[in-house]
Amino acid sequence: MKTMTWLRRLGGALALCLGTAAFGGELLSDSVKSAALGTDLPFTIYLPDGYKDGAAKLPVVYLLHGAGGNELEWARKGGAVETLDGLIKRGLIRPMIAIMPTAGPDSWWTDGASAKAETAIMTELMPYVEGKFRVMPERNGRAIAGLSMGGYGALNLSLRYPAKFCAAGIISPAIYDPLPPETSASRKAAQFMRNGQFDADTWKALNYPAHLDKYSQSPQKVPMWIVSGDHDFLGIAVMSANLYWRVLKLQPKLAELRVIDGDHEWMTFRDALPDALQYIDRQCTRLP
Repeated sequence: MKTMTWLRRLGGALALCLGTAAFGGELLSDSVKSAALGTDLPFTIYLPDGYKDGAAKLPVVYLLHGAGGNELEWARKGGAVETLDGLIKRGLIRPMIAIMPTAGPDSWWTDGASAKAETAIMTELMPYVEGKFRVMPERNGRAIAGLSMGGYGALNLSLRYPAKFCAAGIISPAIYDPLPPETSASRKAAQFMRNGQFDADTWKALNYPAHLDKYSQSPQKVPMWIVSGDHDFLGIAVMSANLYWRVLKLQPKLAELRVIDGDHEWMTFRDALPDALQYIDRQCTRLP
């Protein structure tokens, strides 16, 4: 592991809100050498309070950032540490580890035209995490969630690897069907380009509708918490509703849709995270 670059011990304001002594998880940075990417894949790790003194393996959730982001955004902008600390302290979720990686600011968490981000996450990052930290290696201990581009990634990885994940949080997912609007960052992402221009066929081949038929044949289904802001300027509330309807047909009672107040912005993502984590934890504890 790299030398720890930053550590937060939350207490102060959170303790006042909870009316308890200081309670907080530990935040560390690490990286894994990635042959798929040809470079290091950095990630931030949240370890819940008491991790160092325990011995039991804990559930893990992979939190994927949005376009232009990095491995620090969920902690710095998304309130992930405060949310996890608060939910664990109040007994609303089990103590869990969170892995916040980056495979590049515009990776879209897929094996696209410029980078094999999907391969890096599934075959390099996850085995490294499971070998180095006390995380449950079974399906019922591994979940995934993400926002915007990360919601696209969390959804597509769930559909492509349903035997790997016990639940997914799909937050304001950039899953435009059939094509993204001109204002979407995906239009400029090298992952979807051919001859220097956005390629519609590449987008369609990598987006979630292309994975539904194979997913429908899988014996495992990934419970999904789908949420979007009602004022999302990219039209993602509609895209989320379409996704929900398609998924619900494949897995009745294993999908939820919420449309909350907000735009495509950090306050919406922060507001969505607590419910997403609670849903994930409930679903994962129900698996054998």
